[in-house]
Amino acid sequence: MRITGTDADKLSAKPPASWAAVLVFGSNNGLVRERADRCVVAIVPDMNDAFRVADLSGDLLKKDPARLGDEAGAISMFGGRRVVRVREASNDLASLFEGYLADVKGDTLVVVEAGELTKVSALRKVFEGSKKGAAIECFDDRPEEAGRLIQQALSGAGWQVEPDALVYLSEALSADRRLLRTEVEKLVCYLGAATAGSVVTRSEVVGLIGDSGAVEGDAVADAVADGDLKRLDRLIAKGNESGMAWGVAVGFTLRLFQRLAAGMEGAGPMWGKMPVQVSGWDRVRLRQALVILSEAEARTRTTGFPEAAMAQQALVEVARRRPGNRR
Repeated sequence: MRITGTDADKLSAKPPASWAAVLVFGSNNGLVRERADRCVVAIVPDMNDAFRVADLSGDLLKKDPARLGDEAGAISMFGGRRVVRVREASNDLASLFEGYLADVKGDTLVVVEAGELTKVSALRKVFEGSKKGAAIECFDDRPEEAGRLIQQALSGAGWQVEPDALVYLSEALSADRRLLRTEVEKLVCYLGAATAGSVVTRSEVVGLIGDSGAVEGDAVADAVADGDLKRLDRLIAKGNESGMAWGVAVGFTLRLFQRLAAGMEGAGPMWGKMPVQVSGWDRVRLRQALVILSEAEARTRTTGFPEAAMAQQALVEVARRRPGNRR
């Protein structure tokens, strides 16, 4: 079953009981995570409940395919429906999920996250063609949708926003839902308590958000993909000065590499859309890059260590792995 449009938000917030597994995928990495989180929370309100939520990686299932059935068939010690969450899934797991959906046992919901998948991707076909599965595609937010979310967040904090300021924010932050949430939260924090009639202006938005948004995140991703360590070093220095959200920069870079992986697996249609500089990556190094970036993004969200140091180390490590690296 394929889920798109307004149904994507509605059904991810309340997955039908007939769903045994749902694939959440797409280019908007932040939106993928947000909708996957909604699917999990709809079944288990506390995503950190280790008795009811099993968190697995795609790489782990490649090495131990039986783990999927074991976790899905397990019974919670204290009752309640369980969730198995699978992160960074790829086409290599298509046959595993096809078998699982053909012989579902128990009522566990399996929530699978993946990057961008073409229409011919095996993994996507499995979920779209199953009566017990669903595939939710996560496109980049349209500026008007981003504008609605931004306006809701600001009005919830008591702030009105000038039309020009809203346009600027919508265009800058529509590429990634996580970036949008992070930057608007930061903006509200900087603005402080609102008073009656408080209005956010374009000049305030530009001054507070500045280069820490989508443009600089994309620039970092491009430098990493190009293996240009000198340019990456300059962008890191600039990002540190502007207070860049480094976890977001890792997310941008991860999304770029996921697009490249989708292009390789999709027999070429996506390849023509890729920046020229990333065409030098081979499959082995690409997989290594995806693992490094995925782990770095997870660490910036879940550990207490400095986000900037972990993110920058991962970005530099990936850039060094590009064949013909530019030093």
